[in-house]
Amino acid sequence: MSASTRGNWHETTGQKNQDAVLVRPGPFGSMILAVADGHGGAHSFRSERGAAFAVECGARLLDRLVRRLGTDAPTSQVRRQMKNWWTRQVVADWRLRVRADVKANPFTQLDFAAFPEPMPATPPNAEWPFSAYLAYGATLLVAALTRDYLICAQLGDGDILTVTATGEVRRPLVRHHDFHDEQSASLCTQGAPRLFEIAVLPARTHRPAMVMLSSDGYANCFGNDEGFFKVGSDMLAYANEHGHDFLGGHLEPWLKESSRDGSGDDISLALGIRRSGLKRP
Repeated sequence: MSASTRGNWHETTGQKNQDAVLVRPGPFGSMILAVADGHGGAHSFRSERGAAFAVECGARLLDRLVRRLGTDAPTSQVRRQMKNWWTRQVVADWRLRVRADVKANPFTQLDFAAFPEPMPATPPNAEWPFSAYLAYGATLLVAALTRDYLICAQLGDGDILTVTATGEVRRPLVRHHDFHDEQSASLCTQGAPRLFEIAVLPARTHRPAMVMLSSDGYANCFGNDEGFFKVGSDMLAYANEHGHDFLGGHLEPWLKESSRDGSGDDISLALGIRRSGLKRP
């Protein structure tokens, strides 16, 4: 299940929600989750589109990888394919989507009127300048839950948490950005494929009951891991006590309340829960 809400600060200023979220069933009974956070700001004036392209590309290519390798592939092979194929392909596909969108909706001089640099040239058969992709800049988090392994990949800020059936919360990836840090790598960053953090964990040692992906606006409502981790254990507890329909129906109002009382930022959340991890049918 998933939810995305426009932040309290964006509602006040009349800006769009710059986040995107996508949850889809994958092959062989797997589940694929993706969250992206558009940079926003004057230089990234189309980042809500960039975020939408990011989750679409990330989820589609992760689906293709799992479909090709199967769920019983060695984790070393999955990790190698993620690092050597998926990271490069997702950045390339995202940039193709950006180029197609600019072709359909060309930049204008007005778009870059407030910038010291001129409007970027976008020749059809040559690499574009950084500023052209920056207009769509977005981070990306993806995860795939399969029978035999868990895939997690992250570029830029945001958070991936796993929650065991007993409520223990962990980070499968090291958090390299600080709370409330405004700087982040993204799909428009030079050398983006090399900047992805990748983890492929075997189910025999890492079989979480729930995986949670969220844009950084959620963690920034708490300011430290202790408070934020409790969100993960609480979400699983609500699913166990009240059922997944209750949980899914309350996600968006909870996110809106968190933004209003906390970071003021857009918040997107994706949850994947194993049926076998729930205490009730």
